[in-house]
Amino acid sequence: MCGIAGTIDHRASGSEETLASMLSWLQARGPDGVGSYVDGALAIGMRRLSIIDLEHGWQPLRSLDGAIVAFQNGEIYNYRELRRELEGSGFAFMTQSDTEVLAHGYAAWGIEGLLERLDGMYALAILDRRTDELHLARDPFGEKPLFYAASPGRFAYASQLLAVAALEWVDKAVDDEALNDYLALHYVAGERTLFRGVRRLLPGCRMTLQVANPQPTIKRYYRLPLDARRRVSDDELAKAVEQAVTSRLVADVPVGIFLSGGLDSSVVAAIAARAQPRVMTFSMGFNSAEHDESRHAEFLARSCGTDHHTFHFDIDSFETLLPEVASSLDEPLGDQAALPLLWLCREASKYVKVVLSGEGADEMFAGYGYYRKMLPTAPRGLLTRWRKQPASGSALERLIQNPVPETPSGFPLLTDIAGRERLIRRDISEPSVHEKDFMRWLDTSRDPLQRAMACDLGSWLPDDLLVKFDRMTMAQSIEGRAPFLSRRLVELAMSGYAPHERMTQTDSKLPLRRVARRWVPAEILDRPKQGFVLPMKQWLRTWLERRGGAAAYFEQRPLPGMDTREAVRLIEEDLAQGVHRERLIFALVMLAEWWYAAQDKLKKSPQ
Repeated sequence: MCGIAGTIDHRASGSEETLASMLSWLQARGPDGVGSYVDGALAIGMRRLSIIDLEHGWQPLRSLDGAIVAFQNGEIYNYRELRRELEGSGFAFMTQSDTEVLAHGYAAWGIEGLLERLDGMYALAILDRRTDELHLARDPFGEKPLFYAASPGRFAYASQLLAVAALEWVDKAVDDEALNDYLALHYVAGERTLFRGVRRLLPGCRMTLQVANPQPTIKRYYRLPLDARRRVSDDELAKAVEQAVTSRLVADVPVGIFLSGGLDSSVVAAIAARAQPRVMTFSMGFNSAEHDESRHAEFLARSCGTDHHTFHFDIDSFETLLPEVASSLDEPLGDQAALPLLWLCREASKYVKVVLSGEGADEMFAGYGYYRKMLPTAPRGLLTRWRKQPASGSALERLIQNPVPETPSGFPLLTDIAGRERLIRRDISEPSVHEKDFMRWLDTSRDPLQRAMACDLGSWLPDDLLVKFDRMTMAQSIEGRAPFLSRRLVELAMSGYAPHERMTQTDSKLPLRRVARRWVPAEILDRPKQGFVLPMKQWLRTWLERRGGAAAYFEQRPLPGMDTREAVRLIEEDLAQGVHRERLIFALVMLAEWWYAAQDKLKKSPQ
């Protein structure tokens, strides 16, 4: 696990100095050391968090007598199988590192052949000195980030947004369309970021550049097929789940599990405990019994024999952590769960260097209650809203610019179109190229429930849940792994079941719940799903009161690119009515804190 960064700059000298400055932003991602490769205008580097082959796994790793130079952020879980195949073809390995597999794998199979074979989470950079090409790629579901910026004669990329934004030639103006996304979703969707000059490489995409003329060409190498249909037996599903979990236990450092007490993390913990007896598990408790699941986690831990640790989160934790979380996120994110997650990561880092979690299972196995409106048994008038209609299209054919404030998955938005226009004083009605492509992909599904799940799998998961998981773990220099995002497992879960086999009006995640009985006690499986929601109303009221009220607070922390006075008016009105829009208020507070921290960091940056 590392952070990577690089530049190609034909308009300025000092590639090594620029690279060193970019890598300084990645200190928490890779506290164990630095590696680099510099050749004229080209500079590639990494900061390392040592997980596999602690002594020899330093990047870059090379192939073909140095003609291929490879860096990565992440882990390749099937690297041992790929290594055996490459050794059979005559490649000699100098280390036990998974990154060396990338170098030899590219030499053997080319970039497309390599990416097709990988099971892992990664953002990778491979330089082919024979063709003077630089290849960048991101894993299929967006576990690892990669940001970039380009202008004539210049290109830069990094694992963190601010490492790119800090470059003097990058446009730092607020991107209105990204802000529109954030005010609807509490995250920025797709390739945009809040800085106009910085973009994300999307999950499942790769980029190629000629070093002599660094204008990127982007291609999609993977997209989950939604029109595939096949029967999946319980035995096949169980085998895929077990393989996904055990493959993600591979490390040369201690590994633990984040255990919430819900189905998904319980499955991961129970399987991991069989493979590694007394594996460590970690859970977060809350003073409010309504929100606390720690007793369920403790029950599962006792049943499986894990070495369990419970920590507690309260209003004082909220006050202390909110600014730190906003700063650590690297990009704005209004997800309340980031606060206790950072606390949990900090405590877990005292014991382990790798943690596994249950991200992805809700999207893959239909775990959200709002999906039920997609079921064939839903009231006829409600269901037809969600079906793709010929000619005129359905009411929900946009990601956020819909007549009702919901995404095509049914995910409720923070604001409607009119509310966003009041806040940013601008009409944003035209879909982006990314949104058009995203909606075309959703429309390849003929199943309204699968379409809804795919919407969350392609947006909510990579742009919120995995951002939160990556940034909070990396802020504490531990590696987070999501076993459910094994490519084979996702494909089985998404293609193997009809709607009534996924969920009913009373039960969700039926296939996973059924096979989980092989590992997880009935007491965990048979209890109702408990969504992760913090007692946020009172916390937000207290936060603003301690800072002199909303007007005084946002005067000190102006909101970027929007009408702060309108935001204050909206917040004060909601506070007076009892706090009904706490998701929006929290998202605005996080945006204000993130922007304040980001601007402070950028001012202090040497670039």
